[in-house]
Amino acid sequence: MPNKEITSILSEWTDEFITTLIRSKSLCVALFSTNGELIFANDSMSVHFKAEPSKSFINPTFDNLLLSDNSVPLIFEGFLTLGDYSSINTSSWAQVYRKDNRLLVLGGVNAAILIEQNETMHQLNHEINNLQRELIKEKHSLEKTLIQLNEANAELNKLNIDKDRFMAILGHDLRSPFTALLGLSDLLMENITEFDIDEIKNMAGGINKTAQSTFNLLEDILMWARTQQGKIPFKPQNLNFTDICKNVLETLYPNAKAKNIAINCLTADHLNVFADIDMLKTVLRNLVSNAIKFTKDSGVIKITTEQTLLNVTISVSDNGMGINPDNLAKLFDVGQVLTTKGTANEKGTGLGLLLCKEFVEKHGGRIWVESEVGKGSEFKFTLPTLPWEQNTQ
Repeated sequence: MPNKEITSILSEWTDEFITTLIRSKSLCVALFSTNGELIFANDSMSVHFKAEPSKSFINPTFDNLLLSDNSVPLIFEGFLTLGDYSSINTSSWAQVYRKDNRLLVLGGVNAAILIEQNETMHQLNHEINNLQRELIKEKHSLEKTLIQLNEANAELNKLNIDKDRFMAILGHDLRSPFTALLGLSDLLMENITEFDIDEIKNMAGGINKTAQSTFNLLEDILMWARTQQGKIPFKPQNLNFTDICKNVLETLYPNAKAKNIAINCLTADHLNVFADIDMLKTVLRNLVSNAIKFTKDSGVIKITTEQTLLNVTISVSDNGMGINPDNLAKLFDVGQVLTTKGTANEKGTGLGLLLCKEFVEKHGGRIWVESEVGKGSEFKFTLPTLPWEQNTQ
């Protein structure tokens, strides 16, 4: 019955079958004469042939097919390998029929094998996708590890910079004042009976001044060390800035008076900031001390404020020697060791401004400087006027 149906279909749809056979990309059809001449090949079969079509039969070869038993039309059924030995070969399921002096080759894709291959490819794709996901996870893990290593390396570099800075301070900045203290005290002890009261007074003043600067230096070093260890408590509260400013200036008036420098605090009486009192005092003390240090005799230092709804900008300006543009970017950089002598040869370590930067940023503010050589400098920093939870509402 099936054969009759096929015969009927073929007789009724001959042209359509012919067109399909010729254009098919999956069904291979070729007709050879027994002497190896290609009589016909459709598009799908033609792509498998090389220079000589009959020589393209690799397994079985064309000659072996001719030696097959031809007592029945079907002389071969199985995988037929076509191509040449110098390139990739193709195998497909095929039947070879022989009638008289002609061979008909019919081949194509075995549906069962194709389904099996598709299932294998599907499984392979699934495994590849899983592998890709694992690789992505590994990549993210490696990137995270790399970031952690970079952070650790940056922290290590910072620690090395801190260590080098402390060694420089201990080796030079602390040694020099102690040498001066020892020299002055030795000289005073050895000649105290020979010096008059004015000479003794001058030497005592020199010892006191050196001891005071050394004490300030030690305070900066200890404060810096505590900030690096995270041991400084941070307790912001509502503060009257004018009161804090006056309190800090009282401790610095002797230094300013020695150089006949006027300090004007031009702020509102009821200006409030939300800040840690000790950190704020440290920032003001360092900025005003630097202004005194780099201002010539009879100079003027001004402390002004500019308030907005959420913040206040505090400025400490002087009409001193100013800062070289090349050094401006180095002032707040822990990697730069920048020390400059003041107008009266005052010395410093540069730690003070680094403390200012850390303390201001701790409050969520920023600090910067504007300066012109020969005309003075103006250091500015911002502080919140309200607690952060109110600032963000």
